[in-house]
Amino acid sequence: MRYYKVTFIYKGKREEVILKAIDKAEALNDGKKLNKGILVKVEEVPMPMEEKIKLISDLVKAKLLRKKLNLPAYISAIRQLAVLLKAGISLKDSLEDIAANSKDSLIKEIFFKAAEAIDSGKSLSSVFAEFEPYVGGVSVAMIRLGEQTGDMVMALESLAKIYENMYENRRKMIKALRYPIITLIGIALAFVFLIVVVVPKFKNMFEQLHAKLPLPTRILLGIEDVFIKYGVLIAILLGGSVVLILFLYKTSQKFKYVSDEIILKTPIISRIIEYSTLHKFLTTMGSLLKSGIPLVEALEISEGIIENDVIRKKIERTKVGINQGRSFSEMLANENLLNFVALRMISAGEESGELDSMIQSASKYYEDRFQDIIDNIQASIEPLMLVIIGAMVLLLALGIFLPMWDMANAARNV
Repeated sequence: MRYYKVTFIYKGKREEVILKAIDKAEALNDGKKLNKGILVKVEEVPMPMEEKIKLISDLVKAKLLRKKLNLPAYISAIRQLAVLLKAGISLKDSLEDIAANSKDSLIKEIFFKAAEAIDSGKSLSSVFAEFEPYVGGVSVAMIRLGEQTGDMVMALESLAKIYENMYENRRKMIKALRYPIITLIGIALAFVFLIVVVVPKFKNMFEQLHAKLPLPTRILLGIEDVFIKYGVLIAILLGGSVVLILFLYKTSQKFKYVSDEIILKTPIISRIIEYSTLHKFLTTMGSLLKSGIPLVEALEISEGIIENDVIRKKIERTKVGINQGRSFSEMLANENLLNFVALRMISAGEESGELDSMIQSASKYYEDRFQDIIDNIQASIEPLMLVIIGAMVLLLALGIFLPMWDMANAARNV
């Protein structure tokens, strides 16, 4: 969600209101509903200070108390809602039935509040926007799609499919990373145990023999000394740094843009973020165009689900270029947003009048590439893992065995 300053003129007086919205178009619509006079301007602004303070509190609570969305339960609830609506049951009754029968407290809360909102004349997307930190921007965008097209069943089925893919990909990633992570944790624990318990005994022994410790051993002892003297402080600083980085990422547009830029230049991670983001973007675009939404409007809605600011800015510039009369594929090529295979598909779709189906094919292409990375992620990170483990083992071995090899010489010098 972003923040927009909406300026009104009423009886010659100027009034400004800060609104929270997915994009400028939604802020414009929400501003018109306020009936505060003539709406003269809508512009994006940084997060207000009171929102920043609330965000700090939410970030702390997120790490300590915040509930987590049960993704399989959420997918099931979305599927059930689509089935009930398809059967002709009203939206309010469907939401209440799902909430009453769900065992997940967060899903109960979301769906009960949604039912109350529908009863009071509010939109379903406005309720899901309040729970965006839990359900994600894609939920808000797809539900807005259903409201705009009048085909909520299609939107919910597409949303469930997107989240099923996300859940399956997450499960595969966790499975692929489980062995490397367990291995690294085991080595790290062994490293800490040796430098805290074993290595200091060599220090006492060598002090009695008046021998000079080898460099690797002195490095280990230095690490041990830092752990003992500053361990608590280091833990506090690390925790504080994580909270600060998350806070800046949520509140500072410049910091977020630079961070997203770094992420897109990080090996392995960059491809995972890029392919998953483009897959979601193209899937949403294809569904919107298939439902008869104009291209520029489809871009505006799809832009709302993009979390990476670098990619989002490229989509914004693409939208501007289309408004100036340039083709969709031309702008995508200029922004270097898609590779040549996907560009060729979209260009062919524009020429044949089947842009929606070609965008869906491009989405499938990125989904396949994403799946390929996930399936081979363990093989990709194994070289890095071996280097880290090798360096730790080498330091431990040299730090412990070099003093033992020098011990005989030290004893003869006594």
